[in-house]
Amino acid sequence: MSVPVNRPAGSTDGLTILPVRGIGEITTGTSLAAVVHDALAGADLALAPGDVVVITSKVVSKALGLHGDPSIERADLVLTESVRVVAERRTSTGHTRVVEAKAGPVMAGAGIDSSNADDDVRLLLPHDPDAEAGRIHGELSSLVGHGDFAVVLSDTSGRSWRGGLTDFALGCHGISPLEDLRGLADTHGHDLAVTVRNVADEVAAAADLVKGKLDRVPVAIVRGLDARFLDPQAAGARTLVRSGPTDWFALGRAEAVRDALGVAAGTPLSQQVGIESVHPEPLEDRVHRAWAVAVAPDETSQDAGLDGAGTDWTVVCADPYALGRCAARFEVALAGERLVADLTPVTDGVRVRIGDSRH
Repeated sequence: MSVPVNRPAGSTDGLTILPVRGIGEITTGTSLAAVVHDALAGADLALAPGDVVVITSKVVSKALGLHGDPSIERADLVLTESVRVVAERRTSTGHTRVVEAKAGPVMAGAGIDSSNADDDVRLLLPHDPDAEAGRIHGELSSLVGHGDFAVVLSDTSGRSWRGGLTDFALGCHGISPLEDLRGLADTHGHDLAVTVRNVADEVAAAADLVKGKLDRVPVAIVRGLDARFLDPQAAGARTLVRSGPTDWFALGRAEAVRDALGVAAGTPLSQQVGIESVHPEPLEDRVHRAWAVAVAPDETSQDAGLDGAGTDWTVVCADPYALGRCAARFEVALAGERLVADLTPVTDGVRVRIGDSRH
């Protein structure tokens, strides 16, 4: 749901962001509403009409007892907490995967977190963050005597094409997550064509400026947000997730190529043929991985072979049809490795000369 706009955005008189201190360690079964209420009272603060309570999702996971099974490898746990894998890379400590988490967002590692937790604890995100935000809002409303405020559950994630991390709205209740400005005139009289403002994420990021990552302040109050953003019937943060036709980047560069060749990310076959590393790799390792991607899922390529070294290789196969098919698949797989191939028919097969792509 997008908030209707009848006056220019940014017309608030200013925001105040208040850290809520005095919140101790959260354990399974803790009432977050009661803890927040007590911390506000201890700081001589009260929830004012229009306030937004921003709560770090980590403490929600702790209160709910959402702990990953310690007997399951972290990489497998990530897959368990995922709807699909967007991208995967091999690192010095295992595998890192960017996934669409069951909690909703596309993020690294399904949001599984071990920071600010015991060494053997891996915290999982709630699968329905909007429902949790609504539950906390209801409990806190009973304690403060009114429900004229909103709740945002925040989490931290990176962003495509941007360095560093920022907080975003994992779940929310009582706040319109989007403000649709399309069709309104800008200051020069031109109609806005694409501007839809993500208010919920802006609130979550603003709150993190006083919560921080090291100070163990998991709750903040954002005060002064324009009243038009507060709506008890507003849709939740799940509506912020782009999916289907609106998702232009459903797979990473290598993953899109491999998927087209029958090697889906996050599958045992992907592990079998090898996953690209975040570190520089020898050319021959990349070539052999491309070959494995080309032939592993393709029955017609099982009798084909690859000979050569460096930048000069030959695809061989007795069956002319299988030879052509395998050579073509190999060329595509090499493109997934950022390698370009020049294919030339020779007497005993197809010669493949390889060079680095400019991309």
